[in-house]
Amino acid sequence: MQKGIDGFLDYLRYERNRSENTVESYRRDLEAFQQFFGSLDSELTFATVDTDVVRDWMEHQLDQGNRATTVARRLSALKTYYRYLLARGCVEHDPAHIVYRPKTDRPLPQFVREEQMDRLLDHTQQPDTYQAQLEHTIVLTFYETGMRLSELTSLDDNSVDYSRSEIRVHGKGNKQRAIPFGDELAQALRSYTARRDAETPPRCTRALFHIVRNWCVQNTKKRTKRTLLLNQ
Repeated sequence: MQKGIDGFLDYLRYERNRSENTVESYRRDLEAFQQFFGSLDSELTFATVDTDVVRDWMEHQLDQGNRATTVARRLSALKTYYRYLLARGCVEHDPAHIVYRPKTDRPLPQFVREEQMDRLLDHTQQPDTYQAQLEHTIVLTFYETGMRLSELTSLDDNSVDYSRSEIRVHGKGNKQRAIPFGDELAQALRSYTARRDAETPPRCTRALFHIVRNWCVQNTKKRTKRTLLLNQ
């Protein structure tokens, strides 16, 4: 079945246009499985192993200290290989098809503590340039409303209802919701938009934050991180 592996790798390389690193990763995973079932029974082949062997292989990897994400990736490689073999009539069944990937631990979200955010906002309380005021207003908007990044970048001037002290956002599934805000953010938004209209060229869009979005968001994140580090 080594010819089968080599043919599969050529398929990945030339027909699927996978990188050489990806191809070598598949090779290592498939040869590791081949070595495992060969250690159980020298007569076993890719065509004769069953689902229990695949599950035993996964359990063996976890017992060896491999991370669940690594084992899941190797199982995915094995499933891809069996789909390739089935499509070409090289095997009659796929023993990996009904095997579920191991559960992976989701990392806990990182967050900024309240005292850190207070120091950050105090540090940028009196921005001396338009760019600094823009970034301060973005940080304050995030902090007070808790909106998502995608929601913030889609805001326009009509999204802000000062009479109701609400910002209307479009969230997941294009569902609209209203987020209340207080006097501090209202004052910051009014001050920012006045300065924006006075200091920036005429706009063809009514976007609330007149920015090159990706650059501004990344720049704000960098400034936030740097300020927090300096104030620790």
